[in-house]
This record gives sequence, structure tokens and C-alpha cells, in this order.
Amino acid sequence: MVLIVLGISAAVVFPKLDGLLLREPEPWRSGRKLMRLAKYVHELAIATESAFVLHIDMETGQYWVAGKQVDNAAGQRSLGGQLPEEVAITDVKLPGEDRVLENVLTIEFSPEGWCDPAVVSITSSEGQTVRLVIDEWFDGMSLLGDKPAG
Repeated sequence: MVLIVLGISAAVVFPKLDGLLLREPEPWRSGRKLMRLAKYVHELAIATESAFVLHIDMETGQYWVAGKQVDNAAGQRSLGGQLPEEVAITDVKLPGEDRVLENVLTIEFSPEGWCDPAVVSITSSEGQTVRLVIDEWFDGMSLLGDKPAG
């Protein structure tokens, strides 16, 4: 009986405590989420021996993955999501590229293990910025910026 009462109490109390815990600032959470997605797409491209493209809409904050042979509009939106309203993509640098970006950043991941290099700046409404750095051979991906407190 004691275990049942403790289990019910924990189920009621712990969700309420979640909001009280220290949380990582939003630009860091969003950057880590995009970094995990990029790692997954990199591994997916190698495992399936198919090229994939990560699309990031810089105006709306939506991101999704599509096979390179698939029309962008019909991409696999299930492998994607939306950045929170508190953050925005404020800058993108494509090392070695002279192309002008439109609204959607595309990063191609090849079955051979390389990808398009990019530096994506994610800024919160409070002004904190982190940069997601993806290099061509995917061995130097990192988040740069002021470390979150905690």
C-alpha cells in the first residue's frame, strides 16, 4: 500500500517540479536539437547509401529532412520540427560558398560521409546567441557561444 501511495504521489508531484528546475537557455536547447538531427541525417545517409538534405526555413524556424531525389515540398516532414518562438536564426555562413541564401537553408548529407559546411547562428529574444558549426567531414560539429549558467 505504501508503494502505491508513493507512486501516485510521485506521478502528481514530479510534473509540477519540472517547471521549477533550472533549464538550459532556449538557444542552447534549439542548437542541440538541430545538432542531434544533423548527426542522425548524417548516419542515415551513410547507412542507406542515399543523399539526404536538411532544410531550415530561416523565417519561420521550421526544419525538415528530405531525400535528395525527393521534391522539397514533399519532404519527410516527420523528420523535422519547429524552433520555439523565443529564438530565431539570425545569420548563416556557408564556408567556401558564394551562393546567396534565400529563405531556406539546405545542407546536403552524402552517402560518402561528407556534408555541406555551415555555421548557423541561433539568437534568443533576450539576445543570447549560439552558433551551430557543421564542417564538411562532420568531425568538427559543435555549438559555440557563452556557456549557459548551471
